[in-house]
Amino acid sequence: MKTLNIIGSGRVGRACGRLWVEKKVFEIQDVLTRSRESAGVAVKFIGAGHAVGHLSEMRPADIWMIATRDDAIVPSCVTLAASGKVVPDDIVFHVSGATPSGDLQPARRSGALIASVHPIKTFTDAEQASRTFAGTYCAAEGDREALRVLRPAFEKVGAKVFEIKPELKAVYHAGGVFACNYLAALIEAAMRAHEKAGIPRAASLKALEPMVRETVDAIFEKGPARALTGPVSRGDVATIKRQLAQVAEWDPGMAELYRGLGMLAVALAEDDQRLDAARSGDLRAALSGR
Repeated sequence: MKTLNIIGSGRVGRACGRLWVEKKVFEIQDVLTRSRESAGVAVKFIGAGHAVGHLSEMRPADIWMIATRDDAIVPSCVTLAASGKVVPDDIVFHVSGATPSGDLQPARRSGALIASVHPIKTFTDAEQASRTFAGTYCAAEGDREALRVLRPAFEKVGAKVFEIKPELKAVYHAGGVFACNYLAALIEAAMRAHEKAGIPRAASLKALEPMVRETVDAIFEKGPARALTGPVSRGDVATIKRQLAQVAEWDPGMAELYRGLGMLAVALAEDDQRLDAARSGDLRAALSGR
């Protein structure tokens, strides 16, 4: 069984560490975080490993996982490479969706194989994430030899691994931001619009919930184009103009959001062949203010 050292105690790292222990995938060896105390908490959660307080205490390992926040990945890799602990054919990888594996070049210069495997999952709680990890899709990129080890390691704990282009890692991660982070922002935009119209926020959230859940279900059952409803899908130019005018008067920033999403909605309606060229043109003109 290959040995694994963990640098950082992020929720992704802790959840994966626990799953690898449960499935006997890796021997978790040493865990380093910002303090020996927090490393001890991580080790207790994982169920294996030895908490250390400094990189100098970490033993040699076959695999090094950097599970820090994004802005600490490169500094952690630089420190690890400079320590001399990484030897040729070790694997050094991280679990960030925003950072390409190429940023681990300091480790590669020490002879290590480098990679990144990013679970497409919300890790609000490591305990819950470890229980619900099976079926999670993971985006992988990096050295082929490293992925030959990491892919089955993630698959053994229920992941579905696919590879992405490392040079487009930021675009890939933006997809997750649109679908998850900005979905929350869109609900907030809807609540602010309701609040402006006199609906209390708590009531707005309750009122929106059934519609949002039905829409999300329809998206994953039929696809975004078929799930699209509302004035754009009907080609209702007058409603779009009226809404945009009032939203712009209330909040110009919200109006820009409305315009941008409206243009994308027009493209979806075209994909579903609901709009002819003339009606699409009228909708785009209305959204652009022409």
